[in-house]
Amino acid sequence: MTENAKHDDYAQRAAAGDVVALKLLLTDVRPKLIEYVARKVPVDLRSTVGPEDIVQEAYVQVFRKIETFEPQGDDAFYRWVATIALSRLRNAIKKERAIKRGGDRFARSPNQPGFEDSSIALFARVAGTEKTPSRIMSRKEAARALHDALEDLPEQYRRAIQLVHIEEKPVREAATEMDRTERAIHGLCRRGLQRLEKVLGDASMFLTKKG
Repeated sequence: MTENAKHDDYAQRAAAGDVVALKLLLTDVRPKLIEYVARKVPVDLRSTVGPEDIVQEAYVQVFRKIETFEPQGDDAFYRWVATIALSRLRNAIKKERAIKRGGDRFARSPNQPGFEDSSIALFARVAGTEKTPSRIMSRKEAARALHDALEDLPEQYRRAIQLVHIEEKPVREAATEMDRTERAIHGLCRRGLQRLEKVLGDASMFLTKKG
């Protein structure tokens, strides 16, 4: 079987929900994708925007959105993932330039005391890894991966998890802020964490540093 035929076969199986085929396919296209992203990073941001980081973020998106992929045409999967990676790169460029201008308070919030530690603890919980992210990947990458996964959650889930598991506020305080009962907050957190567990658990092999 030729390389293209193999990729087409993996793509068909991945689109049908085969996680193993998806992981094999992502492993195969990773070097080509990193090279592609590296060519797109502006010169002035190469010290802060890493192609591998962007590809890792794109892979988290791929696991969330694989059901939308349509395996049509030559190299369809690579082209689809490259489009996602380019979108993530554009977001990273926008965010880094906003930080340089002194804006984007949300982008800076992970630097608040205790915020990063809470994010990493939550990442380790939902990604299902025995090692802490700070040992298998950079703390920045772990916080970013969690941040991106949270962004795709429904607003109520995201807010409940933010208050209870990242800001570490008591459930009763979160309930007051969200104008919900404590039972409702527990339910929102449980369902939100289940979604995060699925996304980050499946993608975790692509969020680790090798070597």
